[in-house]
Amino acid sequence: MNATIQTIQRRRSIRAYKPDQIDQGTLDLILEAGSYAPSAMNQQSWHFTVIRNGAILEKLEASCKTVFMESNSEALRDIARRKDFSVFYSAPVLVIITGDTAALAPQYDCTLAMQNMMLAAASLDIGSCWMHSVMMFYETEKGKSIFRDLGVVFPEGHKPYAAAVFGYNALSLPEPEPRKSGKVTILD
Repeated sequence: MNATIQTIQRRRSIRAYKPDQIDQGTLDLILEAGSYAPSAMNQQSWHFTVIRNGAILEKLEASCKTVFMESNSEALRDIARRKDFSVFYSAPVLVIITGDTAALAPQYDCTLAMQNMMLAAASLDIGSCWMHSVMMFYETEKGKSIFRDLGVVFPEGHKPYAAAVFGYNALSLPEPEPRKSGKVTILD
């Protein structure tokens, strides 16, 4: 089996990270992989915001946790009530991908770029986990205000469409969940 397929099959959502920062060269490779994602009409409508500042991450995490507490989902509220719950799983890096809202398909452009980053990270033995709470929080007026107060300002006309944390996995890699059957239809 080739290396790309192997990386895809072994990538997992990592939920426990070592405190060690990702070295700049490795982070640059991950970000560059994102920039090579396909995009609608090659607009490359994305912008990558990388947060490595621990104080900003802590404040943003505490704020994102309110999204869980105020959710209509009992499951999310239950998770947020746990004393050991960490929205960002103590990861040292958060990448937020914003897209130009005037672009043809910014949501897809940004999610494709993030998938490239997550696969590149896995190939470099860096863990990652999708962070939908960032987009949920940003959609609130309180969220937009807190992002500004923390100095996390996105380009004019952009909004977050994808976010993930990155870092070195603190635990052994979990086994994959079984793949569900009946998810492919082929018309010949």
